[in-house]
Amino acid sequence: KGQGLSLLDYPEIKLFNLDPGLLKKMKIKEKNGKLQVPVTTCAPAACMGSGIGSSHVANGDYDIMTSDPETVKKYKIDTLRFGDFVALLDHDNSYGRAYRQGAVSIGIVIHSDCMLAGHGPGITTLMTCPTPLIEPVIDQKANIADLLGIGINRK
Repeated sequence: KGQGLSLLDYPEIKLFNLDPGLLKKMKIKEKNGKLQVPVTTCAPAACMGSGIGSSHVANGDYDIMTSDPETVKKYKIDTLRFGDFVALLDHDNSYGRAYRQGAVSIGIVIHSDCMLAGHGPGITTLMTCPTPLIEPVIDQKANIADLLGIGINRK
């Protein structure tokens, strides 16, 4: 589901791997001509590793590198959970995965950290825009399990 899904009022924002039912539940708001999208954290472009340069984002993922402890702590990357929504800053996933200043991509965590250089929590792309029309808003409940009411919440 969701292949070919688009936002008619925001044609620059591209959607991938996103079920329309989940899109409706993501608590996205419009403000000042932008979409405010809840995410648990933002990852800077410098953290993106394995998977950069892929020719498309219709399947697979790319990784947030966790080799720099200060950056991991600053952006709370060590608190990521499966299913968390994450903003990838200065990354445009419109036609593959690439660095582009001002771009914002929203993804979901699909696999855990890894000790290999260039690897880390895996992110599958859900939304992307080459210009800053997506505005990440930090919300610790921005997780697919919380939105769909599935799983067990262990505190």
